[in-house]
This record gives sequence, C-alpha cells and structure tokens, in this order.
Amino acid sequence: MNETATASGAAEVVEQAGELRSARIESLRAVAALGVYAGHVFGQANDYEPARTFADRVLLGGGFGVFLFFALSGYLLFWPFAKRDYLGGPSIDYGRYARNRALRILPLYFVVVVVLLIVAEGGGTLEQWLSWLTFSENFTTDRTNLTDVNGLMWSVVIELHFYLVLPFLAIALARLSGRSLSRAAAILLALGAASFVLRYVTFYDEARRVEEPLLDYSLPSTFFFFVAGMLVVLLRIAWERRPPKLIRGPLAWAETWMAASLVFWLLVFDDYAHGYLAAVASAFLVAACVLPLRGGPVMRLLEWKVLAFVGVISYSYYLWHLPILESIGEASWEPESTVGLLAVSLPICLAAAYLSYRFVESPFLRLRRRWGATTAQQAPRLDRDSRGVVEPA
Repeated sequence: MNETATASGAAEVVEQAGELRSARIESLRAVAALGVYAGHVFGQANDYEPARTFADRVLLGGGFGVFLFFALSGYLLFWPFAKRDYLGGPSIDYGRYARNRALRILPLYFVVVVVLLIVAEGGGTLEQWLSWLTFSENFTTDRTNLTDVNGLMWSVVIELHFYLVLPFLAIALARLSGRSLSRAAAILLALGAASFVLRYVTFYDEARRVEEPLLDYSLPSTFFFFVAGMLVVLLRIAWERRPPKLIRGPLAWAETWMAASLVFWLLVFDDYAHGYLAAVASAFLVAACVLPLRGGPVMRLLEWKVLAFVGVISYSYYLWHLPILESIGEASWEPESTVGLLAVSLPICLAAAYLSYRFVESPFLRLRRRWGATTAQQAPRLDRDSRGVVEPA
C-alpha cells in the first residue's frame, strides 16, 4: 500500500507552511468553516429568527460544522497514538506533541483575543483580559460572558482540553484494551455514550433542559464528537490489518459513505434537537476520505486545490469571520438579505483569513519543521526529495 497516496486516504496534497497535507482533509476543514460562516450569515441577515423553511434550516444549521472540526481532530490527533499502540508504529515524542499543538492553536488565538479586546471591546475589562487570555471563558455559568468577545472561541477551548487529555487517554485505552482493536472500540463507544447522555439531558432534552453553559460548552459533553473521529482511526487500522471482504459494490465507493453522511446531516437540519447525529454524519464523512475506498466525482471535488486551500486557512477564517460579520452589521450599509451579506462579507473574510494565515499562523507553523512531527520520525517537507503527506492537524 503506497503510504504517500493513502496516508490520509488521498494522493492529492496541498501545502501548509512548507508541509504537505491531504487535500481531502483540508477540504473537509473548508466545508466545516464555510458551513459555520453560512450559518452566521443567514442568522445575522435574519436577526437569528427561527428558520421557516427546510432550506433556511440547512443554512442556519451550518453552525453544526463545528462538530465536524471536532471529529477531524479526533481522527487526526489520535492516529499517531493508535499507530504506535495497535500497529507497532513509531513512538510518540510528547515534547514535540505539546510544541506542535501549542504552535497550532495559541498564536492566532492570542492575536484574535488581543485585537478584539482592544478594538471591539474598547480596551476590555480586567475580567475579560484574565478570562480570555487564560482560556477560562468556558468556565462560566453566564452565557453572555462566554460569547462577549468572540462567540466561537468556546470550541477552541474544548479543542485545547482534548489536546491535553488525549495522550493520557491513549495510554489508558491501550492498557485497558490489551491493544485489542475491538476492546478499544468498545471502550471508546462506552465513553462516547456517557458523553452523549450528559449532553442529551443537559442540552437536547428540551423538556428537562436547564441552561448550564458550564456543561454545554465542556469537553465531557462534547467528547462523543471527537470519539466519532477516533473510531474511524480504529476502523482504518482494522482495514489495514485485514481488508473486509464484505465491502464490495456500492459500499466500496467513497460516495456511498458520503451519501450516508448526508442522510444524517439532513436529519440534523430537519430538527436541530437531533444535533447529536452530527457525530454519526461526521464519522461517515471522515471515513469516506481516509479509508481505502474508490473515489468518484464528489471525492475529486474534495481534492480541488482551491477548496483545500480554504481549508489550509480555515482556522483563521473560523476565528475572524464572526467579528467581521458583526462589524458589517454595525455599519449603515449592511446588506439586508442573506445573499447581499454573503456577497459583501465573503471576499472580506477570505482576504482577512489569508492575511492572518500568512502573517500569524504560517510563521509559527514553520517552526515545527525544526523538530519534526509528533512521532519520532521526521515530518515530510515540501522539497524535491519528499512527497509524503503529514497527517496530524
């Protein structure tokens, strides 16, 4: 099996700060970021009133793209640990892991927080500075405090918590499972089920729900979205050990798996109370892109370099688009329609994301090349002697 072609399920690659990434994976990031953006565009243009038609619910429901981000993190970050524990792969350098995670998430986060506190919050309060610079904004019982600077950064805090927990979780999982894939999957399913129950009774069960941001915006109640990606890792390893004989005909095509994902996304859009199904939808979508399946026209679309590049800058796009939309909303020339706001804001958001990636993210990401990837082997670089695909996000 050609590792370059299958390292993340695709031979097509795109550059990110001097390293090569799977175009399919980056395109999924783009889909997630643009989905969240579309939800905010529709919401702002319609004063966040309840969606009246199914098409409206699809647009407003783009915000569920954040859970696709979680599933991608679950897959990408668990992969090197799973290779070590279940495939006899290279050991994990925890120092590299910590440095890579810090360089990936912290510089842009701090820049966005500082800019918004100074510009949008008029200098901010001492409480805001302390809360947002220490990633403490999720530890609140007041939803206003959670969203007053940037209504999207709660998800970055949860990502950070996942980064911190994952190495310990991977070690415990390997020991408790005896390095058995089936037992590891059973343990993850049990943990995911516990997380789902917590979120269901505190968030989705409208009859008994109590507004509790401290739980709603926490890793324990969103962990099952990460589990969706982690289970895909175990499935991929199982396939690499022994390709399943039953996966033939339509099941051997990536588009079939994507169609299954679409069914669950449509169920989510039909009734937001079924938002937990975004975990299942994300699992099918990630699996379609990383398992050794046949690809058709839809998969080739995900290998489109333009879409993949939006994925490369998706972190910047994700963090900047909401403040940009809110700034446009405060202007006297704000378009009143969804299409008008989309036409005005999309190029601005893309330009801001590119500049942010170019001058904030990229310089720090390039520092990772000094010590390499999370695993003991050196990360492939963009040069004539290496065409490998780097998987970790």
